Amino acid sequence: MRNLEEVLHDINKYINIDKDREKYAFNFVILRDTIFNKLRKREPFGSIFKGFQLGGSYGDNLKVTKPNEYDLVFHIRFPDNNLISVRKDNDLPGNVHIDLTKVMEKLRKEKQNEVIYKHLLRWVNEKNYLIINKLQSYFFSCFTKVMQELNYRITVNNEVFTLRYTRAGPAHTVEVTGDIDFKYSVDFVPGILLEEKQSILPGVGQWEAIPKPLFLAPKDYTSFRASYYREEHKLIGNKHNLKNALRMLKKFRDAHQNMLKMKSYFIKTLFLWKVKKENYTNYWRNSLSLIIIDMFKDMENSFNQRNLPFFWDSRLNLYEAYSSNVLTEMFKCVQSARETLEKANVELTIPLEPRVYRIFLTMAEVQQSPANNVTNNNLSPIPENNELQSCSIL
Repeated sequence: MRNLEEVLHDINKYINIDKDREKYAFNFVILRDTIFNKLRKREPFGSIFKGFQLGGSYGDNLKVTKPNEYDLVFHIRFPDNNLISVRKDNDLPGNVHIDLTKVMEKLRKEKQNEVIYKHLLRWVNEKNYLIINKLQSYFFSCFTKVMQELNYRITVNNEVFTLRYTRAGPAHTVEVTGDIDFKYSVDFVPGILLEEKQSILPGVGQWEAIPKPLFLAPKDYTSFRASYYREEHKLIGNKHNLKNALRMLKKFRDAHQNMLKMKSYFIKTLFLWKVKKENYTNYWRNSLSLIIIDMFKDMENSFNQRNLPFFWDSRLNLYEAYSSNVLTEMFKCVQSARETLEKANVELTIPLEPRVYRIFLTMAEVQQSPANNVTNNNLSPIPENNELQSCSIL
């Protein structure tokens, strides 16, 4: 008889994106370079653009299923960027204001920076705080013109792919569509690149201020979200079973329709808090089954408490925008999965094994898994035209 650990390692095979990685990555690199090469020709974009960094799940090697979503932070550095003063936003935890007063004073006298200075005059308020909407409107005009120049298409290996450009949150999103089975999106997210000495937190290295808009914010909104991606990347790196467990929880999320509001960054945040709690221990060397059950408990508790603190400023509740009904529904889903896993960890009976697979896999994947060979009258048939499951696992 198999045990839970063996089943979890078998399920882990469905997370592998390697078979699709090269096809998507090659196309993505062509798209990325084509867009940035055209953006660089525009001023002042070309002068303030200072490279990019692949972020999100792909950057952390936490992508599951298909590599069809990319998060790309493009770095912005103004002339004399070190003169920027970062002001803590006392009204919004985790956020900062970008004070360009000293930068503006210096640029005003410099003929070589005349173009960027004229743009900055339009992008700041009376306090010389950088205004998100003004900055993003400029980037929007740049991306729109590039898309028009490309005629909303790109050619890769003699195949034409159509492009669609939209804006949502801080991202400039480009969707790429090829044949019937090939589609992906890239979120181009601007980030003001800043040094550790400019941070309101100690010991975080280089970081970015992200122009993440607030719902119903005024047009002169100046509050940027502080992002410490590099430090997060280090915190979750080289931790043995951490990334395996994190991918498994993301796979669970992806398999259940009523879990889709649990953003990848929220799951990552649960693990960041666990890293802090288990600092200087060998916790991540434990079995995958023990860690996964623990993390389901942590997720369940966060829903029950209606609170997931932002790792870098615990005053910010990442669940703040979610209704009680949404959190209750996710709580019940996680609770059901956790109870099934705990029972299976004690004894993996024949009826329990297919239910463990159903925690992490879509109905179509369950049909192709060893669980489909197990006789279990409680395993419901695969619904037509719907890969995702509800949370009736027990």
